[in-house]
Amino acid sequence: MASVERTTTRIQGFASGELDFQLMRLLGSCTSGGGSPGEIMAARARMGSDDPTAWPAAFGSLADGLMTLASQAEERGHSVSAREHFLRASSYYRSAEYFCDPFGEEAQRLGLASAGAFARAAKHLPYVVEPVEVPYEGLTLPGFLARPDYSASPNKTLICMTGFDGTTEELWYQAARDGLERGWTVLSVQGPGQVGTMRRHPQLTFRPDYEVPVRAIVDFVLARADVDPQRLALYGISFGGYFSVRAAAHEPRLQALIANAPIVNLDAYMSGFLKGSSGASDQADDLRLDEVDSVPDEVMPPATKLNFKATCRRYGVQSFSEWIEALKDYRVDNLPDIRCPALALAGDGEGQETLRQVEAFANTISGPVRKRIFTTAEGADMHCQVGNLPLANAVIYDWLDELFADSR
Repeated sequence: MASVERTTTRIQGFASGELDFQLMRLLGSCTSGGGSPGEIMAARARMGSDDPTAWPAAFGSLADGLMTLASQAEERGHSVSAREHFLRASSYYRSAEYFCDPFGEEAQRLGLASAGAFARAAKHLPYVVEPVEVPYEGLTLPGFLARPDYSASPNKTLICMTGFDGTTEELWYQAARDGLERGWTVLSVQGPGQVGTMRRHPQLTFRPDYEVPVRAIVDFVLARADVDPQRLALYGISFGGYFSVRAAAHEPRLQALIANAPIVNLDAYMSGFLKGSSGASDQADDLRLDEVDSVPDEVMPPATKLNFKATCRRYGVQSFSEWIEALKDYRVDNLPDIRCPALALAGDGEGQETLRQVEAFANTISGPVRKRIFTTAEGADMHCQVGNLPLANAVIYDWLDELFADSR
């Protein structure tokens, strides 16, 4: 007798914590159109092992197939289907880029493909989404500004900044789409050192005084007639938790701050991260960028090598010791200068140092603070709540709407 089964697909993660987190990062974006669980698990199955070098091909080919479907749907006038295919393709291209050599041509190709797929999706969205170029030191910072409709009236606006390896396109799934549904204008911009900026300006590496690029971003957004200066908030995600806190300590025009999580001392934060990361070597003090590819995989796993190379590129350093020295300048010493209301977010699975810095932030700034620590029971303990973005965004936007309820 022939058998009957529910499915041949199996829900299988990775032994590697890093790969498992990136898998959940994709799955979490599904709630805002950044993926389909079935597609994601099919691509994961094609990888077979925990080899991160197999990730770009598995997810890049998945995105390629969706681009074909999206183009066909667009040609036939099926705009919703085209939009959703383009959005998933953009998300998968970004994920494929993550595990590429950051100095290689394939990373550039996949990153540009992600941006291009999102631009094509934007034409079919039920919102107004426009690419923007923020003037900055003779160059421009890339991003998009999304509005709920074509109204020119001043609107409540959230500036959203990602972290070390996120992109403006990913911010659509993480925060922007949920904000638009609640009537918010969302400006997503990448600054120096971030992925989208370095695709075009590789010389613009991270800088500790991130209040400088954020000042340019605030100048840009407040020059628009459709932005309400009394309802302007800044949201920083991951490494963006440092950017946003540092900027808010120097930028009085911000009316609210959300830090997820607030990082007040990046040196201490990264020391804690390295202690909790597999593959981090106590002998890495003098490891150089030009040596890392020759290190045996059993000494430094491939995923750790890729992260090291990305770190060197984005900070503009040539060795591990040079990076460690650079981190000492990434701190916020004037926390009492933050006077606007703030929302401090973190997951209870993010480690003791993260939670310690949340407390330091909350106990030192001058403005009122609300803390929200997401739990394992809520499925939201992960870094930046990638496992439960709807809950995190409900907390963020509900807090903002209550804060600005009397500001109109």
